[in-house]
This record gives sequence, structure tokens and C-alpha cells, in this order.
Amino acid sequence: MQRRDFLRSACQACAALALVPLAAGSLESCASGLAVTDGLLRFPKSSMGKDGTAVIKAKGAPHPVMVVQRPDGTYTALALNCPHKNGPVKNKGGVLTCDWHGSTFDREGQVTKGPSKAGLKRYPVEAVGEELMVRFA
Repeated sequence: MQRRDFLRSACQACAALALVPLAAGSLESCASGLAVTDGLLRFPKSSMGKDGTAVIKAKGAPHPVMVVQRPDGTYTALALNCPHKNGPVKNKGGVLTCDWHGSTFDREGQVTKGPSKAGLKRYPVEAVGEELMVRFA
């Protein structure tokens, strides 16, 4: 494949991905206007996905977080960056996986496979009415 054909294919793939709608339970700050104010991120409970999670990227947040509803109805928020080398962590079929070195974490942020020795950073979440609030500070 020539360089020109490769670049054309890559650009077409990126353009196609830009048209794919966001997955359920995923919020983007640019699309929703979410922002951290005074160390607090507020968003509606209705944004939680059917799997009991929401991935949130908000303006002013230190990094993306995944909010998880626990079986007892409480919530926690997990930083989606790996403590090992600060790589991005993604939810892959219910397993939180670092893209860089393959560390995996459970829905509570605990390490299930290294090289990371520490779990994901957790933030408290408070439910007030139909709103969830993640406290960063």
C-alpha cells in the first residue's frame, strides 16, 4: 500500500468514527457541557448505563472517571488512569484494562492483574434526588 492510500484510508476511518454515536452510559464534556465547579461534578442519574456505569469526561476534572453503581445502591467514581505509569484505562467487557501495559482492575478499582501494584484512585459520589455528585476536592 502506498503512503497516500494509507493516509486516505486512515482519514476515512477517523471520519467514520466521528459519526458513531456515544455509547450508553458515556458522557462527553463537549457534548453535554459537564464541568467541575468548586471541586464538584454534578450529572443526572439518568445518564447511568444499563450496566450501572457512566464514563465521564468533564472540563476541569483531573482525568476521565467511571461512576459505578454498587449492588447496595451506593456509587463510587474511579479515575480512568493507571497508577503504574498513568496510562489510560478503559472498560472492556466489564473489565477495566490499562491500554499501555495490560493491568486490569475490578469495578471497585482493585488490581486483578499487574504490573500495577496500586488500585485506581477513587472519589466519593453522593446521590441527591435525581443527581449524582462526584467530589474531586
